[in-house]
Amino acid sequence: NDDVATSSASTTTTPSLLRIGLSTGFVSLTQKNSASRASSSPSKNARGQINLASSDAASSSSDGQYGNDEKPRRSLLSSPKEEASTLLYIQTAQTIANGTSNQQLDNFANNDNADPITLAALSALGGYSTHSSRGVLVNVIDPTTPSNNGSGGISYNAASNYHNPPLPPQQIPDTPPKGGGLFGNFRTPESSQNNNNSNHGESHNTNNPNTSPQNLNIYTALTQTFSQNYNSTLHSLPYLHPRTSVQHQLPTLPLRFGLTTRPIVDPAQWHDGPYCHVYIAAVENVDHYRSKVRPALRAFVGQIEGSGITTANNAGNTPGGPVAKKMLASSPGGSASPSIKGKKSANEKALARAGLSVGTCNAGNFGSRYIIVFVPIGNYSSGGGGAGASAIGGKSNNAGDHGGGGGFGGFRAGRKGQQSSGGGVVPSNSGDGLDDSTRTNTTTSSTHDGSSSATTDNNNTRAQHNAAASAALPPGPIAHSSPKVKELYHKFQKDFPNGRTVILGTLLDKDHSHSPLKNQEWKAFLHNLGGSVIDGFQDRVRRYDEELRRLDSKRAAFATAKLTAKDNVDGNNDNDFDLSHFFLVKESLAFTYEQMQLFEEAKLQYEELNAFLPEENAWRHELALQQENTEQNEVENNHDGVLSPSDLAMAGDTNKFRQYLKLSGRDLRNVSQYVPQYMYSREVRLLFQMGTTAAVDVLVRSYDFIVQSYRTRLAHVTTEFRRSWRDEIEGAGFTTDKSSSDEILARQKELRGKRLRKEAEVEAWALSSCWDVKCASGHYFTFGATTMTSPSLASNNGNEQQGGGGGKQRIDVDVDEIDSAMAAASTIEEVEAARCLAELLEFALLRLMRLGDLALNEQQGGEGGSVNPIRRATSERPVDTLKPWEPWRKLQKVRDEIKSQQRNKIEESETWPPILPSSSSVVSSWLHNAMDNASIYEETYLELAEAAVVLNRRAGRYRFASRLEDHRSEVLIARGEYTLAARVLSNNVVGAQHARDQWTRAHYWRIFRLACCQRMSGDVLAYLETLTQSFNPKLQSVAPNKTASLFQRDLEAIITDAAVAEPRWGAFPFLETELSIDGGVATAGKVSQPLPFLRRKLTKHLCFVGDELRFSLSIHSHLPRPIAVNGVRLYLVTLEQYEFVYRRNGIVTEDDAFRILTIDAPIDIMPGQNEFSFAWQPMTFNSYVLATVEIQWKEASFFYDSALLRKPIIGLDIQPSEPTQTIELNPLFLIPGHVQNVRLVFHSGSDVISEGLVRLICSEGLLVVPPKTDPSKLDKAWSESCVIPLDACGPGKKIVITTLVKSSTIKHDDNTDNIQTMWAKVETRYRQESYDAVMEKGEEPESDPMKTLLEAMVTTLDRPALAVDDAEAFMFGDDHVMVNISLQCNSPVPFYIKEWHLDLPPPLLVEEDGDLNKGMFHHAIPEGEMLLFGFKCIRTDSSEMEPRCERPFLRVVLQDDFGKTFLQVLPVNLEDIYKKLRKEDIYAELYTAAAELACSAEEGTVGHPVPFVYDLNLQSLMTPRQRRSAASVSSVSGCPILYTIVSDGSDWIVSGKVQGLIKPSLGSESLSLHFRGIPTQSGILRNFPELFLEYLPMKGSDPDPTSSPPITVQCKNPDCFQSFAYTTSLSLAVPATMDEF
Repeated sequence: NDDVATSSASTTTTPSLLRIGLSTGFVSLTQKNSASRASSSPSKNARGQINLASSDAASSSSDGQYGNDEKPRRSLLSSPKEEASTLLYIQTAQTIANGTSNQQLDNFANNDNADPITLAALSALGGYSTHSSRGVLVNVIDPTTPSNNGSGGISYNAASNYHNPPLPPQQIPDTPPKGGGLFGNFRTPESSQNNNNSNHGESHNTNNPNTSPQNLNIYTALTQTFSQNYNSTLHSLPYLHPRTSVQHQLPTLPLRFGLTTRPIVDPAQWHDGPYCHVYIAAVENVDHYRSKVRPALRAFVGQIEGSGITTANNAGNTPGGPVAKKMLASSPGGSASPSIKGKKSANEKALARAGLSVGTCNAGNFGSRYIIVFVPIGNYSSGGGGAGASAIGGKSNNAGDHGGGGGFGGFRAGRKGQQSSGGGVVPSNSGDGLDDSTRTNTTTSSTHDGSSSATTDNNNTRAQHNAAASAALPPGPIAHSSPKVKELYHKFQKDFPNGRTVILGTLLDKDHSHSPLKNQEWKAFLHNLGGSVIDGFQDRVRRYDEELRRLDSKRAAFATAKLTAKDNVDGNNDNDFDLSHFFLVKESLAFTYEQMQLFEEAKLQYEELNAFLPEENAWRHELALQQENTEQNEVENNHDGVLSPSDLAMAGDTNKFRQYLKLSGRDLRNVSQYVPQYMYSREVRLLFQMGTTAAVDVLVRSYDFIVQSYRTRLAHVTTEFRRSWRDEIEGAGFTTDKSSSDEILARQKELRGKRLRKEAEVEAWALSSCWDVKCASGHYFTFGATTMTSPSLASNNGNEQQGGGGGKQRIDVDVDEIDSAMAAASTIEEVEAARCLAELLEFALLRLMRLGDLALNEQQGGEGGSVNPIRRATSERPVDTLKPWEPWRKLQKVRDEIKSQQRNKIEESETWPPILPSSSSVVSSWLHNAMDNASIYEETYLELAEAAVVLNRRAGRYRFASRLEDHRSEVLIARGEYTLAARVLSNNVVGAQHARDQWTRAHYWRIFRLACCQRMSGDVLAYLETLTQSFNPKLQSVAPNKTASLFQRDLEAIITDAAVAEPRWGAFPFLETELSIDGGVATAGKVSQPLPFLRRKLTKHLCFVGDELRFSLSIHSHLPRPIAVNGVRLYLVTLEQYEFVYRRNGIVTEDDAFRILTIDAPIDIMPGQNEFSFAWQPMTFNSYVLATVEIQWKEASFFYDSALLRKPIIGLDIQPSEPTQTIELNPLFLIPGHVQNVRLVFHSGSDVISEGLVRLICSEGLLVVPPKTDPSKLDKAWSESCVIPLDACGPGKKIVITTLVKSSTIKHDDNTDNIQTMWAKVETRYRQESYDAVMEKGEEPESDPMKTLLEAMVTTLDRPALAVDDAEAFMFGDDHVMVNISLQCNSPVPFYIKEWHLDLPPPLLVEEDGDLNKGMFHHAIPEGEMLLFGFKCIRTDSSEMEPRCERPFLRVVLQDDFGKTFLQVLPVNLEDIYKKLRKEDIYAELYTAAAELACSAEEGTVGHPVPFVYDLNLQSLMTPRQRRSAASVSSVSGCPILYTIVSDGSDWIVSGKVQGLIKPSLGSESLSLHFRGIPTQSGILRNFPELFLEYLPMKGSDPDPTSSPPITVQCKNPDCFQSFAYTTSLSLAVPATMDEF
């Protein structure tokens, strides 16, 4: 793999470390998105797939960007070889990561001669030095695995310091997850076989009782199962955030096992230590457990629970220092008891018996969380249903039996039932009867502020792992295990309560199938393993916090002493703040977060670390003294094959750069220029690992890094120059010797030149870095277009249809490739990325401009004089504008000569002196070429500016893009490339974003420069378009008069060129047109109609054939002088053809026009407003559109299409003219049963009749014969219809047709509607009267005649002309009746009503003035009209008058137009009113009498009589007829009347004559009835006695009650009576006799 990288770098352009790192990251992001889309679209290739041939294909596809007369411009900034080289390095890094083992990978990274570019790519692929892709480390202690030295155990050596090499790969097997990691896992599944150490044998047969526990290789089985079945990954781990104390969850966490890894003392390397420990305890029986397993476990637990004390107190001491030994010796657990006179401690002896050799164990951050994996071996291991798994800590009755351990992060066993802080819970013996295997509890001891307390953390730890405990599946069936296994399991729980104990009884089974028991055991193991890792992570963060607080306590004193003390610059004072160590420890914390997949937290550590670093000014005075030597050393190191510190920083090599950082001193002054590079590299790597959401942040961070580094480097150059000037010039002595002065001047020149070269190198670095970032981003951002148009290579829009200049040149990109990457970045991300890259390239353009200034200054020896060609071209007054304006004809003769001179100037461009170091690695090869001469320098600027333009437009920064386009065009003009300059400017002019922004002056300036380019290029068509655009009305206020006059002079010259005759020119603003219909022309109205194919509205004016129409055309000229045009034409197009044209190509031609209206030439168009008119008299009915106005000026024709103008589209809806023809059919009626003559008269009116037909159609019962039928053949000629041809005739003609009609007798049937009718239909084809006169002119096209249909009919009378629709009568007054009659007219022809009369039988009679209808019917009555008649009648005595008729009749006399009258007798139904009158006469005896009750007093006392009188009037007992006959009451009644006064229901008791007979006599119709009433209660009395009357039948009369009907009394009572109660006496009221009265 190294050979591949070396050979590729030697044959291609070597990319920078910045570019390779960013490119690798963006490729990884794209590969992630492509992998997610591969399943949905497998037929398309992913965009992120590396293809070295894609760059060559892209370069070859750009050959079609130029026309046939132009030479393709090759890219100076990017080449296919350079892109292929970048992809090859990425592919090489992927190959190394996929195909090599961990040991080979780390050896490649630790190789001093390793290629830094490949190293940077490897770092971007997952950070090999921090192992973030491989996850966290878990230490595994397995006595069953043989050691390397063959001693039967694994050597457990002393902790290493930082200078020791990294952990051997064979002790840290790598088991990365499949497809995991932020950049995608590039390891193949077969690479997981590297997890097994080469000295590990196959698993032994556990069923053999003679198998030694030390040769079982359980570690191998554990790692293989975890890698193959669980992908070396933990899932859904809940944790408490260290900063916010908020519950979160890790979706996945890669994990790797390390076999007996060594402890680490240095806090700067804590990230390389394990998070927790897994102790594999293979137990044969109880004796084996007591003699070997338990002592070794106690010694191991005592060591890890006492770890960290040396770090917390004396991290800087060596591992074997006295302080460490003293503190370890004081550990309660005896974790590291020192040997006395070479003797071993108790713990060392116990570990030796277990096969573990132990040295001094200053564990540092070794971790105190552990899991005991109980693996039963022996004959009983598989009996009793198999071993189970448990996830609970054991119980303890005596905390002192377990060596709880103390110190920093140590643990002590509490009392019985008390929760410990060692990762388990000691349950109380509650006696609930449940097996211990059914409980799963996990806790933690860390809090958010880094403190540790078993009392205060009780609630926090329980809440933290509540989710994890609830998520755990129930443990294995321990109840079904053998008694010996149960006994051993409970002993583990009791002896080691601070740990987690699980059983993996199926670990050594040969059967690899996933049995339910095995799955349950592993789920419990993984659950507890995740809890231990989280607990270890919390402990580690707390220890980091304490260590950082301890180091930060010295920072304030160091900051003060650093500015004042000058004698301690080497930083050897141990009491000073060690910034280097603080940096390493802080970064180690970031590594820890990165390993836990908390990349945002890791990035936050670097941001906080940046705040701790001193300001650049504090380092600058020291750095300036060392920079020259440092750069020289870097060049020598690169030459010798050793990586420079800058390469280590930019490559992200954490191991080597951290080693270099620690050796550089306490205050980092010697590496101050590399620390920002290293932090940028690390932050960018973390941003890439965050995923696609941070892609834009990578660009923002890169931009800030480049700008800040540029300023820092430039400030260093200035500081160095000032120091050298002060030392060598100002400090040198001046003498009178001339040679001494010359030497000083030469030295000054040398110093200035050196400064220029240093500044140029800084500018070159910034420029190269900006372009590298842009190229790297192209691997991820597509900027949302499948076809991109290069502004410098695109012609103006609109020439395609005009035939001049060609269309836009397009760079087609593979659609499949873009589709596969469409989801690589969202639209919002692309806009933000484009904005950032646009700012970056604008910064790069400034650096390129500055490089040109420095190169020209170097060429002139620092004296100046030459001007940067870019600055000269983009100056306020370009050089070509200072020359006189040549007329168009004269310019055509000298144009070739001017182009030749400019071409020779470019070819003879003078070579610039080299200003960039040829051996520097910070300068790209393309930049060396760009600074070769002015021509290449200008081409480089053009390409860089073009890329900035594209990005600015994608970001919506159109003003920035327009400004850069202006600069590009000026550079091209200065180079004499007028065609390319015109294309750039036309893109600006056509876009016209500045015009909407009211940048009118800039817009006119661009049009002016575009005209200059097109004049020089000789493009007649494009120049004509530009000239017409320059007379835009919006630009009149800013256009100079002289420029407008020159432009019109060229316009008048070009317009005579034959080349402008072929294209169809559109609506240019130098002439503005407006169409309208003359207001004096009368139209029938207008309507609006939408045109979907144009998304416009058409305003149609309604007119008729023959109307004289006039259209007004207003032409506004913006030219400064008048012009004479050849003609003006108006195209009228039918609406159907207009839609067809615009669905085809939108171009209206003469062939599409129905009629072309013209104005006779010559036509003078003056500046300002000009009015013209068109006349038209249509002869064809249709819908038309005023489509186009054509102005013919010399050889050119300008078409102003209505669809392209802002005014509404005008249309005409020509309807057929109203026919003046009429027909007349006589007679009005047909008599049933007779043969009658029918006469049809046709009048042509003012129409010209070309032909016609008359159709006579009869209904059932009617027959007709053709006219002029022979009477002898009449019987056979009758038919139901006949057709009569109508001859052509002119206006004012009359044609008469006479024939016979026979009607049969009508049979009246109420159920059918039998109406005999004959219809006459006349169909004619006619033209308008002025048709012949119009057609004689030969201008109007032939048209078809118009059609009309005339109809008439005559009917047979089968029912009365008038029919009674309704009749009603109602009474009013005493004897008056109102009669209303409704008649309906059924006559088919109108008629008049001459007279009418109503006849009524008795007893009703129409009064003399009772006819209320006089003067109402003096007009013709049409068919269907309703007639209303009203008559006022009086009621008479039927016995006194003679009856005139038996029933009511209405007699109506009708009169037609000819004076003929006929009588209509209409019966009227008034039976209701007559019945009512008859009943009234019969029941006239139903009378009513009127009475009035009068009281003698208004108040009285209860019990006192009150006189009353009823005044009775009997006159109302007679009917009106009796009253009219002057009869009396006595004569009418003939019998007495009985009256009765009743007090029931009232408040009275009546007395007196309350009943009696009334015998009416003549003259006595009124009488009075006297009686008395006694009030029975006090108060207001309103109820009075009532009077009843009835006839008393006589003897011998009819007892029929109807003969003597009852009499109703209508009585008027007093309002009230006031009754008072007795106060002194009581009285009793009794009825009195008749005699008392």
